Amino acid sequence: MTTKNLLPDFLESLDNLFVKYLAHSNYKSYSSRLNLKGNENVLEVGSGIGNLSRFLVRKVPKGTLTCVELYGTNSRKAKGRLRKFKNIEFVVSDFLNFEWKTPFDVAVVSYVLHDMVEKEKFLNVLKSCLKPNGPVYLREPMRQSHGISAEEINSLMQNENYEEIYSKESRSFPLRGKLYEGVWKVKSQSSYLSAVAISE
Repeated sequence: MTTKNLLPDFLESLDNLFVKYLAHSNYKSYSSRLNLKGNENVLEVGSGIGNLSRFLVRKVPKGTLTCVELYGTNSRKAKGRLRKFKNIEFVVSDFLNFEWKTPFDVAVVSYVLHDMVEKEKFLNVLKSCLKPNGPVYLREPMRQSHGISAEEINSLMQNENYEEIYSKESRSFPLRGKLYEGVWKVKSQSSYLSAVAISE
């Protein structure tokens, strides 16, 4: 194996170390840009071990946060980390088979869509979970090696009858390329543009 082949692997490993130390501020910063009043019932899809959940739950003290995670080990770890919060629920489920009791006001999908095999079905289930005018906050990596392009996101969302409210491309961690952030709603729903746009 040549040095040329080793270099990208080394750089990505180095970047993983940066992520460990920078992730806290990254998740905190992202959650601060979500326009939540504090009384919403929020759905977080693919909540993992609760890295973003711990900030989301603080933003809805009079609401609830439902965290749907495929892997039970991740969900149990998140539940342990966030056990002091009474307004959070953890559900272990494949989101494509997720059963909810009442529609949600808001959905947050962070670093999930690019990994979905059945993206169209995923977006349809997501759509059915929301109340009329309920926004979807979407954040995805855009690296070619592991991510999804803004063009593909736009195509998928529009084909599934979503309307873009806001989007931007930025950088999150040093070597991880661009990051997509957007807010979408179902096209047939009434205008909700000013109320849910993420702050610049």
